[in-house]
Amino acid sequence: MKGSDERKKAGRGGPGVDRRTLLRSGLAAAGVVAAGSLTVFARTARAADRLRILTWPGYEEEGMNREFEDTYGVKVEFETYTGGDRMLGVFNQAPRGTYDNVVVDAESVHKLIAMDAIEAYDPRGIPELARYHPKFIDMRQVRADGGRIWGTPTRFGFYGITYNSDRMTFEESEDWNSLFLPGFAGRIGVFDWYLPNMGIASLAVHPNRERPYDLTDRQLDAVRAWLLKLRPQVAMFGSGARQIARAMIDGDIAAAMVGDLDIDLKLAGHANMESTIPKQGGIRWQEVATVCKQSRNKDLALEWIKYMSQAHVQARLALAKAFKARGPNLGIAEHWTEEQRRLMGYYPDPNNGGRMRVETLIDRSVGRELPVRQDEKAWVDIFDEFKAG
Repeated sequence: MKGSDERKKAGRGGPGVDRRTLLRSGLAAAGVVAAGSLTVFARTARAADRLRILTWPGYEEEGMNREFEDTYGVKVEFETYTGGDRMLGVFNQAPRGTYDNVVVDAESVHKLIAMDAIEAYDPRGIPELARYHPKFIDMRQVRADGGRIWGTPTRFGFYGITYNSDRMTFEESEDWNSLFLPGFAGRIGVFDWYLPNMGIASLAVHPNRERPYDLTDRQLDAVRAWLLKLRPQVAMFGSGARQIARAMIDGDIAAAMVGDLDIDLKLAGHANMESTIPKQGGIRWQEVATVCKQSRNKDLALEWIKYMSQAHVQARLALAKAFKARGPNLGIAEHWTEEQRRLMGYYPDPNNGGRMRVETLIDRSVGRELPVRQDEKAWVDIFDEFKAG
């Protein structure tokens, strides 16, 4: 689980063509293109001593960038942060030109644009986008003028329901309104941050809405009513993943509005923990890699983004020690064991033929955004009222 305070289609094969079949058949060719572009740049680029990147944790871990550093003969240096506000503070305190790249949550991109801090680029320079899930190819949060983009997705995860399968059935987990069942009174956990939870409540009230953060005042009132109705079912508001995980292990809660928590719980031996996105929809956090406008190494900064877009690199990043996530490049599954594919959801969905389970969840979820018609305070006030009970 990752939050602010924690831490159109690509292959158009025609009717009846499975996207994963296209991915597999094109895997080797795409890999040659990516590797070739790296080699050409290494021969022609201006020499640089280092590349400096401001990012969420995980990207800096041992071995994550060794291939890139060896290819270009440069040192990649990282400064990590947790939380969008912290990122803005660190960036503003440093002289312009300090960083070459910033990896940021997609909803924060426009804050960087407003600061004239990042530069748009041509997505055709990122060939691996052809193997991304379509929802990550045309992202509203990173669209720029002239067909350009402000950033490339590198890592993502879900906010849905994590549940104890001994206490909640799969069928119940498929509906947000199951949280109101009498058997879950005082047995629900909530991640203590307004943005994903308000998005979840918006989808529960307005199912499968394309923009759950774009609400009229009347629609927002309905979201408020749903949350207040849920309050008697809530046992705890967890400030982080560890607190909620502990409560699930101890049996204090049966389910939580977090999503993805099952990955670490299963790795810890708790096979009865599961996560899903209910049928009304869920929220998706998305990290994107941007190029700093004042960077003195823009070409190399873009090459690092190309490097991070590759499936084998995202396969390592998704399993980082910092926290577990998923990769938008669907070729990532080719670089995992069967056990890892099962753990991360990159396996055939038994209820959706021809697709991986993760694809079903991506299609059910929408990217996290900031409130559109109201200021953030109006949404925060509703969440605070929900917490106060």
